[in-house]
Amino acid sequence: MKRKTVIAMLLAGCLAAAPVGVYAEEAEAATVEATADSGETGLSDSLFDFQIEILGEVYQFPMTYADFTAKGWAPKNEEDANEMLGANTYSFFTFQKGDLSASVNIMNLMVNEAPVTDCLAAGIEIDGVYSDADIASLGIKLAKGVTMGVSTVDDIKAAYGEPSDTYEGDLYWKMTYDKDIYEDVEFYVYKEQNALLEVSLRNMVEPENFDKGSASGETPEIVSSYTAPTELGTEIMDPVVEYCGDLYRLPCPITAFQANGWKMDGISEDAFVEGRGIDFITMTRDTQSIDLTVRNKTQNAVLHENCFVTELELSAYDASNLSMTLSGGFALGANKGDIIAAAEAKGYKAEEADKYLNIYENDDSKLDTRIDFGFYDDEDENKVTSITFRNEVLEQ
Repeated sequence: MKRKTVIAMLLAGCLAAAPVGVYAEEAEAATVEATADSGETGLSDSLFDFQIEILGEVYQFPMTYADFTAKGWAPKNEEDANEMLGANTYSFFTFQKGDLSASVNIMNLMVNEAPVTDCLAAGIEIDGVYSDADIASLGIKLAKGVTMGVSTVDDIKAAYGEPSDTYEGDLYWKMTYDKDIYEDVEFYVYKEQNALLEVSLRNMVEPENFDKGSASGETPEIVSSYTAPTELGTEIMDPVVEYCGDLYRLPCPITAFQANGWKMDGISEDAFVEGRGIDFITMTRDTQSIDLTVRNKTQNAVLHENCFVTELELSAYDASNLSMTLSGGFALGANKGDIIAAAEAKGYKAEEADKYLNIYENDDSKLDTRIDFGFYDDEDENKVTSITFRNEVLEQ
């Protein structure tokens, strides 16, 4: 099985973020906007309708997994049909139809984890170079009659105009036509055969009236099992932090803050965060106000209160009614030398960069668990003026 998984937390929010390629835009404007008048199954004249004809059948991407497999395709590896995809992620699976093989982009745009059979086929890649099938005999066509095994570079340019990007390798020319980010078509014309032998098409957009699902409202076990600590730890990297007078073990759920009197500001009762998603909230308590990044540590959508805070920070420039003390007793005003000594005594790494000091256990854990200290006091360059403690690892 040839499979590649890519986490795309920004997929749903960023699909319309990139500008359209200038040449591709001109090419698209020159095409016939309406689909070809050749019946309900006719192939569109517009490349950016993301259609492809295979063995006489027209495919419109994105399409449901069920619609795609109804045309006779099946996963090359039967177990792939049982795979689960996280919310807002996509993967590549190899499908087979007779002698023809294709890599299909399956995406989950829902807010909950879902089996691939409930997801969308967002694109397809057909490689005729290594195919067991005779590509030229299959009549694999795109808009304006461009055909695999037949069409040349000149044919493709005549149909769609100049590509957004062109790459010339030793074996082939690669021509890319971009409509937008995650919306493109790539053509590979091999020099020896002077023919189009590979096509990649993807249209990773949310279909109209698409049902993304919702949160169940149930409290995940990892949230209900959280217990608040009773004292600070003795070592600097212990994930227990005293924040505004209360103790938290990072990562900690929003319910822990609510138990200490904090309230979410501007979050509706039915608002939720998608599986493995993040959001940014403000919490208030009396005259105190803090901004937090919250992370959903589960595969399914949850209410904000069931998300986790994995990072707490405080600066000397923040409101005076906020406070933060790390395990080992380190707080704003601490001395850099004392911090380095405490870290090195436990075998932790102390990495200085410009006006920052980063403390972490080892290179493998640096991204998940670390402390960042800032030193911006003009009168004392060794005096801590900001602290950020980050820990993504849930307690086992």
